Amino acid sequence: MKIRDAKQIYGAQLDALQERKRTLSKLLKEQETGAPGAPAFDRVELSKELSQVNAQYESTRGVMEGILAREQTIHNSEVAKQQNEALAEAAEETIKMMEVFRRISSGAKVPPEDERKLMEYNHEMYMAAKAAAILAQRNDKEYDSLWEDEEENAGETPDAREIAENSEISVSAPKAVADSATADLPSAPAEP
Repeated sequence: MKIRDAKQIYGAQLDALQERKRTLSKLLKEQETGAPGAPAFDRVELSKELSQVNAQYESTRGVMEGILAREQTIHNSEVAKQQNEALAEAAEETIKMMEVFRRISSGAKVPPEDERKLMEYNHEMYMAAKAAAILAQRNDKEYDSLWEDEEENAGETPDAREIAENSEISVSAPKAVADSATADLPSAPAEP
């Protein structure tokens, strides 16, 4: 089951249990106060039912917290992975810039797009390489661009939250709100 689906199922279960708790609490309170027109139910049975619903609610809430923790762990892991990839790309870019600097400084010919990338990366570095090239002996070496393979691999990075929500998780469906002797109780009137 996907985390997104588990969150929806357990969220709906928690809502149903919360509503059931509210209804039972209201009926129990009406029994205690002896409100006129209140239906007659056994207080012990109402209390028992409320305890069972509370226990089921806490159990379901515990599972939901586990699901949310797992989702957060997957999300954080994916973000860290994406950050590591970005740092690796930045380091690779810096290495390429240093290599272009070295090539230009030695007086070799480099593709114009490599020179342009070095100039955009760090203008002072580019100017220092050009000055060093003037002082260097003529170097007849000619290099290909260092960025040719990157242009083919440019792609979009997936969203970490989406990856976390679509991850599979092993969790069973929650038990339905218990049908009991008080299931036939009228629901509490809506509060104004």
